[in-house]
Amino acid sequence: MTRFIGIDYSTTSCGIAIVEAGHWQTFTVKSKPTSGGLSAYYARIQDLGYDIVATLDLRLGDVIGIEGLAFAGRGSSVDRLHYAWHRTVEFLTKVNHAEPLVVTTNQVKQLATGKGNADKDAVLLATERRLPQADVNGNDEADAVWIAVGASILAGTPVIDLPAAHMPKAFTKGLS
Repeated sequence: MTRFIGIDYSTTSCGIAIVEAGHWQTFTVKSKPTSGGLSAYYARIQDLGYDIVATLDLRLGDVIGIEGLAFAGRGSSVDRLHYAWHRTVEFLTKVNHAEPLVVTTNQVKQLATGKGNADKDAVLLATERRLPQADVNGNDEADAVWIAVGASILAGTPVIDLPAAHMPKAFTKGLS
């Protein structure tokens, strides 16, 4: 049976959700900022990737979804986040032998609430109401649940039925 995995990526607190045959598991993988310059940051991001993969306990056929980040702004902090996200996606692709499916922040919100501009608390509330079996602890895990839902839809095997208003247009292109 296919497992669908959602990752709400962050360099400090990654929400993770795994669903298989209607059974949900949620986790949070934390990473603390360190001092020591760029090489310490690179090592921390590598360790975070290892921690995520260890938490996932990947299996052949797993479908991974990851939140796509909007890299707005300029400067070293944006550059570092850009590097971290891409490095993690590259690592997940190598380990899972398949590139993760990207679900944008607005798509997460629309899947959960029907509105692409909903706030994080609305997503959390929608998760608690629509998917109480996911038993989430906080916004990161709630987002990860909807990323897993999005990955299942993108893979052609939705794990839940959603009203039409909750389906992002990018998910329905080409469907008849």
